[in-house]
Amino acid sequence: MSSLNEQQRELREIADEVLCHAIFKGDHQLAARLYERSPGIAKLDMFTAVAAGDLQEVRRRLAADRAAATRVGGPLNWPPILYLTYMRLPGSAAYSVEIARALLESGADANASWNDDWSNRFAAITGVIALGEGVKPTHERADELVDLLIEHGADPVDSQTFYNMSIVDDDTHWLDVLWRHSERLKLTAQWREVSAQRIGGHKNLSPLNFMLSLAVSYNHPRRAEWLLTHGADANSLQAYSGRRLREDALVYGYQSMVELLVRHGAHELPLEGEVAFQVAVRNIDRDAAKRLAQSNPEYLQRAENMLTAAREGRIDIVKLLLDLGVDVDVQNSDEVRALNIAAGFASTELVQLLIKHGADVDRPTKNYGSPLGFAAHFGRRDNAAVLAPLSRDVHNLVYLGMQDRLRELFVLDPSLVNWIHPRGGNTPLFSLPDNESAALEMAQFLIEHGADARLTGKEGETPADVARKRGLNAVAALLSQEQVS
Repeated sequence: MSSLNEQQRELREIADEVLCHAIFKGDHQLAARLYERSPGIAKLDMFTAVAAGDLQEVRRRLAADRAAATRVGGPLNWPPILYLTYMRLPGSAAYSVEIARALLESGADANASWNDDWSNRFAAITGVIALGEGVKPTHERADELVDLLIEHGADPVDSQTFYNMSIVDDDTHWLDVLWRHSERLKLTAQWREVSAQRIGGHKNLSPLNFMLSLAVSYNHPRRAEWLLTHGADANSLQAYSGRRLREDALVYGYQSMVELLVRHGAHELPLEGEVAFQVAVRNIDRDAAKRLAQSNPEYLQRAENMLTAAREGRIDIVKLLLDLGVDVDVQNSDEVRALNIAAGFASTELVQLLIKHGADVDRPTKNYGSPLGFAAHFGRRDNAAVLAPLSRDVHNLVYLGMQDRLRELFVLDPSLVNWIHPRGGNTPLFSLPDNESAALEMAQFLIEHGADARLTGKEGETPADVARKRGLNAVAALLSQEQVS
């Protein structure tokens, strides 16, 4: 009996781990891998049945208990409709519309939402469309689900969706869909109104003007044209910088966007102050940039120009800013520096240039990691290879499988093999690679160098517990043996 109870406990833990990796909260690829290994979790409860797309199980449970359609639960304390709209498990989309209809006809709230500690709610419709930061995948049957949710009362004027679809590709599909529904429901005036609920940024703008400001900054001409023809103001402000939109386009060097805005009525005002400096830098007008910086040395203390140049890989602009006296480690309010951005998005040449000028290789940001962490997260192993010989970031070195550098560090300081990450609260054994064979090799390497598998993380879990939740079963077995040896 104890063995059966242990199996049930492990299955429940795996199910909770799968559900916790909803697309806005975690790693949906990890959730898919765990689910493929334990498909039986679909029968555990209403939440797993909905997430897995098991129509028969959902109908069986609703027939026995209609209130199950609205009851919150599972590891995220969500109602079933949110587990359906946010999860992306293999095969789960096939009957998703039928499941959603069954839930809604049993009383599920089409406007159900959860809070991610941002000012905007994440509604069911937000989960279906997804996109946003990291470009989360849209649901396979998104158009049908959006129509169904709105038919049952979901609000098409969804601020988080407006944000999410504004920072990805230059596409107007979802603008057309949501506008069509808004027209039918006589809600289009809300697209033009400034509400008390700010969508994002530092300026409270109407949805149309907010989305236009992002279309300008991301250089999305199709989206910008759509917004302008539906009532957005070409003389509005950029939601984050506060610049006039034409000025913002000039700062980024988007001449076609400038022309589009002018055609739609943007005023062609002379450039002044910091905007003039930023445009001079963008145009590599060294004399003008130097003159403006000498008169206004505070311009050199702002991080925006350096971070933008790093993201675009503009080595020429970075060199100009460094020559003008900008600190190579100038940072924004989140303590993000050019080296962080370059490690994740730019060329090895730019990473090397910043290091040559003294950039701190290991300094973390306020909310994210070190430059090596950026390289790891965005899959830039070329930049990781440049950073690794200089880095002491053992957790990301472990994740990337860089044994040669780790071996050097452990010789210099053997205690690093059990170093507790100041933010994560875990030892390197918690940061193993995702690939099981690579993770097993790294775990054995760390143990050979003195890693202690008995040390728990800040949540009280052992490395073996975490490996098991990640579906690294061979690694979990090895670490479990080490705990008792």
